Amino acid sequence: MQDEMAESVKSYFQRLTPMCFSLLLILLSYIPLNFILSSNIRPAVGLVCVYYWIIHRPDIFNLFSVSILGILEDILSSVPMGTNLFSLLVLYMLLLNLGRFFNGKPFIVTWYGFAILSFLTLICKWLVVSIYYSQFLPFVPVMFSYCFSVAAYPILSLLNAFVQNYLIQDEA
Repeated sequence: MQDEMAESVKSYFQRLTPMCFSLLLILLSYIPLNFILSSNIRPAVGLVCVYYWIIHRPDIFNLFSVSILGILEDILSSVPMGTNLFSLLVLYMLLLNLGRFFNGKPFIVTWYGFAILSFLTLICKWLVVSIYYSQFLPFVPVMFSYCFSVAAYPILSLLNAFVQNYLIQDEA
């Protein structure tokens, strides 16, 4: 009886690991740095985490996890509430339809897929914020954030792969 309960608790915490690690990465990305552009331009860590986990482990990273990450990013960032949640949900909906294509492909294919889907997602986010402020906002910070996100994808996906391989065990 106690072994079954311990196994159940262990399985529960393993299912929470992707969301908790993604929350940690998002919190780390919002640490203030002493760079000129660091307060406005940073990689979209939430997009990277959602993209990685939806492609590799959609069974344990679901809509609830995406919502929690979006709400946390909304709280931490300086954009109107709901904007980051909307962008992560756009990416989630795109991956529901295209995720099967990227699963099991070489890394370069998933990286290109991230580049395309994150561009679409950041454009949607830019449009929503522009509509909120009733004017087209500068597009250059969005492009810098996009470039940083695409450049940071290999490092962040490597960290997520480490978590997937060493902290999450498949149930046999």
